[in-house]
Amino acid sequence: MPVLERTGVDFKELKNLIRGKVLLNEPVGPYTTYHLGGKAGAFVEPQGVEDLAELLRCLSHGGVPYLMLGGGSNVLFADEGFSGVVIRLGRGFQGIHIEGDRVRAKAATQLVKVLAKTREAGLGGVEFFAGIPGTLGGAVAGNAGAKKAWIGPVVEELTIVTPRGEVKRLRKADYHYGYRQSSLKMSGNVLVEAVLKLKKEPKADIEKKVREYFKVRRGKQPKTEKNAGSVFKNPEGNFAGRLTESVGLKGFKVGGARVSEIHANFIINEGTATAHDVVAVMREIQKRVWGEYQIKMEPEIIPMGDWDWNEIRDVFWNLQKTS
Repeated sequence: MPVLERTGVDFKELKNLIRGKVLLNEPVGPYTTYHLGGKAGAFVEPQGVEDLAELLRCLSHGGVPYLMLGGGSNVLFADEGFSGVVIRLGRGFQGIHIEGDRVRAKAATQLVKVLAKTREAGLGGVEFFAGIPGTLGGAVAGNAGAKKAWIGPVVEELTIVTPRGEVKRLRKADYHYGYRQSSLKMSGNVLVEAVLKLKKEPKADIEKKVREYFKVRRGKQPKTEKNAGSVFKNPEGNFAGRLTESVGLKGFKVGGARVSEIHANFIINEGTATAHDVVAVMREIQKRVWGEYQIKMEPEIIPMGDWDWNEIRDVFWNLQKTS
């Protein structure tokens, strides 16, 4: 029986309450860059803030668990699927407005589009978006960045919807961030819009930095094979890919999951992988790096769906801090 029916939330009523896509028992894999994962009890794409607020109120009232899915990168969805509702913001949550040095962008806007508009306006500060897949919402929640540049410092204002369906505005002081994390991540609040404060720069300087970021990513990251981006965070003073390669794991495989020969901090889905295969590869990397260097490899990708926590606890140990 679908999860909405099990919890007493009427599915037909839900479809009438909001504008957007509402699908039962929908495979989630095609919505992720890994192309892995089972079915969700329901997959919903609200088209506006009012739709999202009504949806969250309905789900919270019925005690229905939900997950937010952005561009589908940086996540590993369970083969077992998810018994709750997966929410992905629809096209109504896309758009950019620039006024002076302030960029107001909706959360489902692709980073590549944000970069294109800011370059055109002569605004610098997000050149590191070059080559990063995903949406602005995911970037803000995960404090996306490259080298020593992150999105956190340029965030000025955020608009969120709480699990109770309340629309709230957060100031810069209300948003806290760290390496690949922020106060929004796994909070239950849904980011719908962000205001970034950038700086006027000569377009030639912006273009030069964008080209440099593109060049690095083109030469060192797999682009044509299915992957979720960097698997592990870089340990302080070191690099996850370098450590993985140094213990002889480039090309290492479990099932259809393989450590990339291009960059060892990427695990590839060869087309036949399962999410459990990816976890097994991650576990082996952690085991060998710890054995050689006594360095704990902290996952950057997030497990989503109905995982058996007892089974993956040793791999995603860092999530125990926030769970």
